[in-house]
Amino acid sequence: MRAFLSLLLLSSCVSIQAQVYRAIGPDGQTVFSDRPLPNGERIELPVDSADAAADDSAARRGADADSGFLGPYDMFEIVSPENDHRTRDPDGPLPVSLVLSPALMDGHRMVIEVDGIAATGEVPRSTQLLVNGLALGTHRIRVLIEDADSASVAATPSITVHVLRPLPEGTQP
Repeated sequence: MRAFLSLLLLSSCVSIQAQVYRAIGPDGQTVFSDRPLPNGERIELPVDSADAAADDSAARRGADADSGFLGPYDMFEIVSPENDHRTRDPDGPLPVSLVLSPALMDGHRMVIEVDGIAATGEVPRSTQLLVNGLALGTHRIRVLIEDADSASVAATPSITVHVLRPLPEGTQP
């Protein structure tokens, strides 16, 4: 059943430019892939262009955006800020510290997601990152590692960060 749900998720989270192939596997089960399969056929999935960005983001997040997965890494998580972190500095950058073991592998890159949307800008190969431009409110942050084909190979568990209004001058927290 879990494999079926994974295949269903794969088939429903395709961006406009993606190609999907279907074939019957040796065990008689239908198999979906983004690469041509022996005795397979290319299928066209109707995708509304307005939903393409949301579908791509959903595929990137995986079935459960709150839980992470290690892939080929022994450790990968956000160690700072802690979950439910509160800040009253909406103009300042939010430092994000990661633990990653082993070091980032060749051909892999990190992507920071804020509220399920990949942040723009160059992400260093470092475990010390800065997130800028968080609006007032509550945000979910996680970091992904992607391979050269932009496929997610690891993800940190999501953390929640609350950006609160600054206190008036002279007010004690």
